[in-house]
Amino acid sequence: MLNRRLFSTSNRLAADYYKVTLKRSTIGLSKDIRATTRTLGLFRLHQTSYKPVNASNAGLILKVKEIVQVDLVNHIPTKEELKASKPPRGYTVVGNKL
Repeated sequence: MLNRRLFSTSNRLAADYYKVTLKRSTIGLSKDIRATTRTLGLFRLHQTSYKPVNASNAGLILKVKEIVQVDLVNHIPTKEELKASKPPRGYTVVGNKL
């Protein structure tokens, strides 16, 4: 990990990745907007892609800022981390109403 600071006077470190999630559909939008979402790796609604922080990715995100949600993260989560954050499958019976 590179030790980059947000500003020259700041002690906080800058994030390494954009977490980009498609929140609105691209149906009815122009072809260049659809191509931009494909370039970002977003093909379906609520799909998330991680892109490194740089000027070209920032320009792509700025172009589709109305239909995506962007968060800054320090690392890309592994499959184990994603699985641990999900609730267990199925359901549990809390009480008996018989």
